[in-house]
Amino acid sequence: MSTLATGGLRQRPGLLLGAFALGCSALLGAGDLVTRAEIRLRQAEDLRHALDQTLASVPHDNNPADDTVAVDAGNGKTITIYRARQGGEISGVAFNWVGEAGYGGPITLTVGVAHDGRIASVRVLSHSETPGLGDKIDVRKSDWIRAFDGRGLDTGTRWAVRKDGGDFDQFAGATITPRAVVGAVHDSLRFYAAQRERLLAPQAPASAGREGEPAAVPAKGSAS
Repeated sequence: MSTLATGGLRQRPGLLLGAFALGCSALLGAGDLVTRAEIRLRQAEDLRHALDQTLASVPHDNNPADDTVAVDAGNGKTITIYRARQGGEISGVAFNWVGEAGYGGPITLTVGVAHDGRIASVRVLSHSETPGLGDKIDVRKSDWIRAFDGRGLDTGTRWAVRKDGGDFDQFAGATITPRAVVGAVHDSLRFYAAQRERLLAPQAPASAGREGEPAAVPAKGSAS
């Protein structure tokens, strides 16, 4: 056998390994893209479900998920506002609000607010609270979250858990979680009050260059 042929055989295992590695990389990359797409789809479904629940009591004949405006809330934060309309007039809004003080980490809420500034409903979009204790903030676990319905800054509500002299129940063995949610809902209402003029501005639905990217609107103040 010639020297050239022998050299080719010696190189062949390396070439096969290289091709195998490239194939694995391509498969992993494709799998990652599929996983990301599935995650985005699930997140979109969760949001639609949360909007359906938080704006259920607000009269509207549009799809709030398609009627959005992005508001600069200060501190580098931009909040997407989902607007409910009845006959073209804004009847309420919903938006996601993150509370940073949960026992297991940040708690993301979807807060629905009627035109008059009262809570339409609140739902927990995501959390990492302890199963059987802090997860009672989830409406699928208990009705505790419904205690915010109809409350506002003008209703004389004491925005704290009962242990702290407020109107909201705490959970046995888990005070940090409900305390965090109460504080977050209160803050979300103060944000609404401060930005009400912007949130209820009667402009048409945002037409962004790409789907899901509403145009940003500078806020006059910042969230409390």
